[in-house]
Amino acid sequence: MMMKRARTKGAAALLAMTLAAPSPAWAEEQSAGQEKVASEGQTSPPGPETQITVTATRTPTPVNQLGQSVTIVTAEEMEAQGARSLLQVLETVPGLNVVRTGPFGGAATVFVRGGESDFNLVLIDGVPINQAGGGFDFGDITTANVERLEIVRGPASVLYGADAASSVINILTRQGEGRPSGRFSFEGGSHDSYLFRGNLAGGSRRVHYSLGAHWSKTDGFYDFNNHYDRAELSADTVFDLTGSSSLSAHLRYLDSEYAFPTDFTGALVDPNDYRSTEETHYSVAYQSQLSRIYGTRLQYGYHRRLFQNFTLRDGVDDFFDSTFRADEERSFLDWQNNLRVGDHHLLTAGLSYEREKADGPALLRRGLGVYVQEQFELRDRLFLTGGVRYEDNDRFESFVSGKLSVGFRLTPEWRLRGSFGNGFRAPSFVEILGFPEFGIVGNPNLQPEKNVATDLGADYRSSDGLWGFSTTLFVNRFSDLIEFSFLVPPGSSNYLNLEKAESQGLELEGFWNWGAPLRLGGHYTFLDTEVTDAGSVPGGNFEVGRPLLRRPRHQAALFAQYSKRRYQLRIDFKFKGRREDIQFFPDFSSNRVTLDSYWKTDFGVTLPLMGFSDSRGDLALVLRGENLLGRRYTEVAGFESPGRTLFAGLEVAF
Repeated sequence: MMMKRARTKGAAALLAMTLAAPSPAWAEEQSAGQEKVASEGQTSPPGPETQITVTATRTPTPVNQLGQSVTIVTAEEMEAQGARSLLQVLETVPGLNVVRTGPFGGAATVFVRGGESDFNLVLIDGVPINQAGGGFDFGDITTANVERLEIVRGPASVLYGADAASSVINILTRQGEGRPSGRFSFEGGSHDSYLFRGNLAGGSRRVHYSLGAHWSKTDGFYDFNNHYDRAELSADTVFDLTGSSSLSAHLRYLDSEYAFPTDFTGALVDPNDYRSTEETHYSVAYQSQLSRIYGTRLQYGYHRRLFQNFTLRDGVDDFFDSTFRADEERSFLDWQNNLRVGDHHLLTAGLSYEREKADGPALLRRGLGVYVQEQFELRDRLFLTGGVRYEDNDRFESFVSGKLSVGFRLTPEWRLRGSFGNGFRAPSFVEILGFPEFGIVGNPNLQPEKNVATDLGADYRSSDGLWGFSTTLFVNRFSDLIEFSFLVPPGSSNYLNLEKAESQGLELEGFWNWGAPLRLGGHYTFLDTEVTDAGSVPGGNFEVGRPLLRRPRHQAALFAQYSKRRYQLRIDFKFKGRREDIQFFPDFSSNRVTLDSYWKTDFGVTLPLMGFSDSRGDLALVLRGENLLGRRYTEVAGFESPGRTLFAGLEVAF
C-alpha cells in the first residue's frame, strides 16, 4: 500500500563553513582529473581515460583501473540535460530504474540491477543520508550546488557498511576556485510552476567556498489539492591549513510540502491531505598527508529527517484528524588511513561508527565497522582490489562483507573487468518496532537482507577517443528478504525474514563524437528477475517463479547533445518496458497487473542572448521540458504520471 505523505513546516537557517584543500597527493590527483573532465566535457563525453572516482575505493582512482561498474555524471552534463532534480539524472544511468508515485513531489524510489529500492546507500560528500534501514525518497533532492554524481553499481558494504547492497550513489558538492563566479536563473512553466536556482563559488590560495539555492513551486496536474513547494540550500567551505593538510565543512538543508488528493489505490478522493519533509545534513572533515606514503582522514557527519503526514477530517475519505510523525537522526564518524607500500600497493584501513535514533516510536542503535582494502597495480595493465569489513551492531548479528575486483588492460583500446562481493541492508526501525497502535507487531530479531553479486565486463575506447562502448553481465542472489504479512498467529510478528530472489542481466553503453560539438550516446539494460522462495506467506509481493515487482525486463535511453561555448542543446529518449505491479482496491484487496511499456522524451536548451563586457558572463534563454510528446504512462499501478511539462526562463552567468 502507498503510505500517505504529508507536510512539516520547517524554517531553517543555513550557515556553512568548510575547511579542506591542497590535501594529500591523492586529492591533487583527483582535482587534476576533474579539471580534465570539465575541460573536455564540451567536446567529448568523459570516458574511463579521463574520469577519476573517489567513491569506488575511497581514494581517487581512475575509472579505467577498476573492476567495478561506475558511472560519473558531471555538473556540465546535468546542465545540458536541463536537470533540476536528481531523478532526471538517474534516469540516464544504465542499470537504474527510477519509479515515481504520481506527480512531481510524489514518493520516488530507485531499483538498481533488480535489487530492492532500499538497497542503495545515498551519500552526500561521503556521509550517509538514508533513513535507518536504507529507505530514501529521491523525489525531493535537487541538483543545487552539485559538482558531480558518482554511482557505483553492485554491493559496496565492504567500504560503506549497511544498505550498500545494490549500489552507492554519492552526491559531491561543488568546491570553489579562483575569482567569484555564479549562475542564477528564474523559470516558469506548466501547471503554474515557478523555479529559482542559483550558485556562487570562488576561492583564494587558502580558502574555497560555494553556495547554492533552489526554490520551486507547482500546482501539480490533479484538479485539486496537489501543490508541491520545495526549497534547498547548500554550502561548502574549504580551508587549507598547510600545504599537506586541510579542513572542510559541508551543509545542506531541504524543506518541502506536498499536497496529494490520492488514497492508497490512486483514486482522487482527498481534498486536504498533505505531508512535509525537513532534512538537515552537515559534515566536517580533516585530512592530512603526513608523509609521502601515509595519509589520514577523519570525518564527522550528521543527518536529520523530520517527516510528517497530516490527515484532516473531511467527511469524504477521512472522518477524524490524524498526524503521522517520524523523526530520525544519524550521527556518523569515520577514520580512514591510506598507506602506500612501494610502487604497486595502496592499503586503506579504517573505523566507522554510526548512531541511529528515532523518536515516536523511540529506538536507538549503534554500529561499529572495521574495514581493510588493498589496491595492487602491475605495469599499468593489471589492477586488483580486495577488501573485507566486519560490522558489529547492537540490534542484529554481526556481519562480514567482502569484495574482490580485477581490471586488466588488454590493449590500449580494450580492457576487461570483473568483481565479486556481498552486501547487506539493515532492518528498518518500522520493521523492528511495528505499529502497535494499529495492531502491527515488529520483530526485534530480524536479520539483515543480503545480496551476493558477480559482474563481468569489457570496455572499448578508440585510440582517438571519438567513440567507444562497454558491456557488463551481472548476477545477484538476494536472501533473507523481509516480508510483511497479516497471515500470522495473533501476537506474532508481522515482519519475517522469508524470501529469496535472483536477478541477472546485461548492460550495454556506447557513445560517438560526431564532429567536435555533437555527441551521441545511449544505453540498454536487459534484466531478468525471479522469486525463488516466498517462505510461508501466500499472496504477498513475492510469488515463487514470478518476477520482482516494478522491474522492467527491457530499459533503454538514447541522447543527442550539441555543445559549443555556452550554446547547449540536448534531447533524451527514454524507454521502459513492461513490468509487473500490484493494484490495490478500496476494500483492501489487490491484484497483480502488468504495466505497459512507454517512451518518454526530455530536452534542455540554453541559448546565449547577450554577452557581458568581461566576456566571462552572459544572459541566456533557458528552455527545458519532460515528456515532450505528452505520452500517457504509469510508473505505479493506479497512479497517473505527469504529462507534457515545459519550462522557459532567463539565466545570468558570470
